[in-house]
Amino acid sequence: MRIASGLATTVALLMGSTVGSWAQGPGSVGSTSPPPPAAPGHSASTILTLGFLAVIVIAIVVVARYVVTRRRRNEEAVILQSQLSDALAREAQLRGLHITPRAHVSGWRRSQVTIEVTGEVPTPELRGTVMQIARAEAGRLRPDVIAVDHLFIVPPVHRAS
Repeated sequence: MRIASGLATTVALLMGSTVGSWAQGPGSVGSTSPPPPAAPGHSASTILTLGFLAVIVIAIVVVARYVVTRRRRNEEAVILQSQLSDALAREAQLRGLHITPRAHVSGWRRSQVTIEVTGEVPTPELRGTVMQIARAEAGRLRPDVIAVDHLFIVPPVHRAS
């Protein structure tokens, strides 16, 4: 928003200085010559220029709002991801497993957050437990979260003695 207000101030200053220079023409107050006839396209070009500048300012404001919304949603996703990681790390039966929840969001205001739970677990039962914990915690924190299972079942390897 600071960028948009700075741009609006710059445009206003440029327009103010331009209007002042228009007044310095041959038909200004201190001049003795008669004012020149107005060109037929002069007012139309001024209106088009001002309209174009208005469109540019509106586009910058829209883009700035989108960027702010996207940044805020990314911050929320990082917080959610951190809280899910903490919840999975607190579970005693999951100690030693490398399980990582990753949050994905889009920039749109009403879109859902997707949590991808990745990693390796030794049994299908543990896989179900991990996803149950992740869905329960995500639903508690934010009800519109979708948990996606990207866990692999990798049985433990027994070494021969």
